[in-house]
Amino acid sequence: MSDSDDRAQPPSGHRGAFEHLLRARYLAVVVVVLALLHALTFLFMGTQIALKAYHYALTRGPVAAGERPGLELLHSLDFLLLALVLIILAFGVAKLFLRRPDASDQDSPLPSWLRIETFSDLKYLLWETILTALLIIALSTLTSGMFEELAWTGLVIPAAIFLLAVSLYFMKKA
Repeated sequence: MSDSDDRAQPPSGHRGAFEHLLRARYLAVVVVVLALLHALTFLFMGTQIALKAYHYALTRGPVAAGERPGLELLHSLDFLLLALVLIILAFGVAKLFLRRPDASDQDSPLPSWLRIETFSDLKYLLWETILTALLIIALSTLTSGMFEELAWTGLVIPAAIFLLAVSLYFMKKA
């Protein structure tokens, strides 16, 4: 066995760690594909609800007392924002786990807020996106509560938004 053969083969302890890393990459592919499929499903459902609401608003004229196409538009926005969260998750996981280690973002056509370099960058971006989605979900819940009796459980989402926002503030500050 020559010296060049020894350099080509990693030590046996490193080989096991490298194989685990490759398995994690395959798992990342599964996460990315499923997140994109989920995102496409949410995009389809949100678009379908929005088109029904637009059709109703454009063809029926004045809105009757029990009908609320605006609330349906808020629900479609819920679906679209959840799709955005899943797209960002898929993009971030793909960028962190599936790109070449020597790849650079310097010439990337992506906006600066999508330049994810570390897992913390992805975490903060997802956290902010989820907060935005929760705000819209809370808005639609509170809006529908205006037409019926609003229970105390309607305040759970706003309380969660407050706690998540405060946590994000302190995490970014540290």
